Amino acid sequence: MDCQNIVFSPQQSQKRINKVLRVLPPQVLKKVLFFALYLLGARLNAIASIVDMPKDSVKTTINRVMKDGLSALRDRRQSAKTYELQLPTSPQPPQVSALIEEGLCIITFGDTDHQLKIPQNHRIHLRSVLLSLQHANMLSVQTVSSILEISAAHSRELSNKLLNNDVAEVLIDQRKGQKQDILVDSSVKAELIQQFAARAVTGYSTSSQDLTEIINVSQSTNISSRTIRWHMNKLGLMKIRKTLPNLVETLKKTFDLTC
Repeated sequence: MDCQNIVFSPQQSQKRINKVLRVLPPQVLKKVLFFALYLLGARLNAIASIVDMPKDSVKTTINRVMKDGLSALRDRRQSAKTYELQLPTSPQPPQVSALIEEGLCIITFGDTDHQLKIPQNHRIHLRSVLLSLQHANMLSVQTVSSILEISAAHSRELSNKLLNNDVAEVLIDQRKGQKQDILVDSSVKAELIQQFAARAVTGYSTSSQDLTEIINVSQSTNISSRTIRWHMNKLGLMKIRKTLPNLVETLKKTFDLTC
């Protein structure tokens, strides 16, 4: 290897040495350099002068490398364990955990000084953060699916969809149902209220599925249960499901007392 025509830059050399010193101790770097000079044919006197070491020390180190390999480059006055401890370790990613506490999802990055707290009822915000951490393998699928109260399969599906779609497209429910009164006219609404009230008072099921079947038969319609459910909420029927029977009993007693 002929290095006679190579131009060496002192500035670049210093930059590179500074970088290497983050990984190797100074004594090891010095030995690597003078061993390279030895391989390139430099005289021992010149090598000793450049690295500021006695010629005999340089010669001894070279002999050890030739005998024991690269392990001879480390300082033999230190144990291998001590030497390893001197080498800077690669920074480890922070351990991430998540839990629900008092209506908050608390995401901890390493320690309690680095926490992200998201209200549990902020569903879109919470889902986007947790699913992103899941995709980055910082939170397990089991942890995310448990907090979001969805299946592990659904959690994986949403996480994968977020790769190619915006949050609004993936996490916001786009199902709007039938919000116009095209099929649900006044007679259908009247039947819905009547059936709901009668079944609530007598203890029968008031689910949208059961009411849909009854209304479609009585009104000769083909309305979906989603539409019936939407109108039940719009009319406020779900709010009186438990209070209506008590109100009827109270009125009965009042009527009996006045008679």
